[in-house]
Amino acid sequence: MPDMKQMISEVAAENGIRIEPGDPLFALVTLNRLVLEESAQRFHNHTERLLAVFDVSVQKAEKRAGTMLAQMVKESAEQMRQGLQNDIRVAGVRSLEFVHAVNEAHRRPAIIRWAAAGLIAGAALFAAGAWFAPCFH
Repeated sequence: MPDMKQMISEVAAENGIRIEPGDPLFALVTLNRLVLEESAQRFHNHTERLLAVFDVSVQKAEKRAGTMLAQMVKESAEQMRQGLQNDIRVAGVRSLEFVHAVNEAHRRPAIIRWAAAGLIAGAALFAAGAWFAPCFH
């Protein structure tokens, strides 16, 4: 997990909002990280199973085809494996973008709630001042 102090300072610098180490936003960050890790692990496990099945199929084809055909199948398998690895990398990037979008979607309501709380508190202080002002004159 990234350094909590660094995240707090970045949120304050970019958004002008102060958060504390015990803030519920960190629970959301942790939950998002856990979801991303579990999704990545499931994707990795599924890909490993697919690669294992693919390797078994390649071995059967090599036994039937002879030396020249076996060489061609090995080359094709390597190209497919590289393509799958590229797809895995792309999926990882897309899942990070999805997690970022989820974080952004959850951040805005929190900002609105804090702004509303600040406005209500300000109005309450103003009303209290207006109410008690005649008592001090």
